[in-house]
Amino acid sequence: MKNSTTFTPHRLLGPLCLLVLVFIPLNMLFSPVFDFFTSETRGASWTVTMTAYAFILTCMPFLIVPVLLMKSRNEKLVLRCILVFFIYAFLFTILSAQDLFYPMYGLVSLFGTTLVTVLFYVSARDGIINAKKVFQVLVAAAALAVVPLLLVQIDPQRFAELSAEFGPNTILYGYENPRPVGWVSTISLSLLVTYVMTQPDKSISPIFLLLTVIASMTLFWSGSRGGVISFLIAVLLILYFCNQKNMKRILPVFLSVVIGAVLSYLLYLPGESYGIFARIGQTLEADGINAATTGRTVIWQNVIQYIAERPFTGYGYLPHKSMAGLTHGSAHNFVLDLWLGFGVIVGTAVMLFGVMLWAKAFDYFRRVNDEYIAALFCVVTTLLAYSMLSGPYARTFPLLLFAVSFGVILGHRSSKSSI
Repeated sequence: MKNSTTFTPHRLLGPLCLLVLVFIPLNMLFSPVFDFFTSETRGASWTVTMTAYAFILTCMPFLIVPVLLMKSRNEKLVLRCILVFFIYAFLFTILSAQDLFYPMYGLVSLFGTTLVTVLFYVSARDGIINAKKVFQVLVAAAALAVVPLLLVQIDPQRFAELSAEFGPNTILYGYENPRPVGWVSTISLSLLVTYVMTQPDKSISPIFLLLTVIASMTLFWSGSRGGVISFLIAVLLILYFCNQKNMKRILPVFLSVVIGAVLSYLLYLPGESYGIFARIGQTLEADGINAATTGRTVIWQNVIQYIAERPFTGYGYLPHKSMAGLTHGSAHNFVLDLWLGFGVIVGTAVMLFGVMLWAKAFDYFRRVNDEYIAALFCVVTTLLAYSMLSGPYARTFPLLLFAVSFGVILGHRSSKSSI
């Protein structure tokens, strides 16, 4: 008689999903608070990112388990493509990179979060996790995006002193600068607005409007112009193609976003990189397109020049730290970074593979008419749009949010059809 307690890989899926989901809000709460009490002595504010990196690295042996449960022909084909790319990426980067620290950090983050995607894909496919549960966790986490903002407002003088010592654009409680806060708040705002706009119920829960105000306030306070643009692109795309949109909710949602924006204008701004209205003013007053885009045009021009020098091979993943003229950790454009890292041919192949998977998620989002799937799909699309303007793909934590959302959507789709 077979022992019912015999261990199987499936038994690990539920606890692993729970571990990842619990980690997300806890990291957003405790990492900024830890920075708040220790920044003077450390001078580092990468805690949310580095904690996520340590978490992914620690869980890596367990995240291999879901890979063993990819059994269909198409699943195995996708898995082989992913493994071939990462083997090539690691080996080529090791041989090409002048400084391995940042490239290896980037590749480990990308590989680890890809395994998280597989975990949530298999778990959603087999009914162990569902979109509603993931949505509820991300909504709880959305409220915590405001934590660094609140910590700055508690003692502006203290933060001003920290900014003077370490630089106003390189320190923020829990985050290295305001832009990662912009990434997280943009994701939160996209999640909330899409859910409210696609929920079939007639009444809107006040808690969702309050959370929308909070996410909007944090986004506008962070000064992330790319976040606002990415949010608009993703939400308008969702509303245009969604078959279950509730147009009567546009006004209350719009008012919630506006209220959040107005509140952000009244808050203390630690530096010139904060505050969307201040940054728009700087853009209008800027002399030339490079100044208006905060140096992105120069970065992109330099990246394109480097690509032209090695169009077929590239330089390995995220080589920017050791390349003249590329002062940031990324090109602020994922397509350019793929071409820079692995050449036009391999980079384009990876990009097209990603587009194919996104198209499958898009097809499922259109067919299923589910507010939770719509909200998670908006998270995925927002991050993809943001990755054309900034560098969330070069940080572990936003990649983790992307992986969870994307894996659940594809897993639900696979449970009802072939991937």
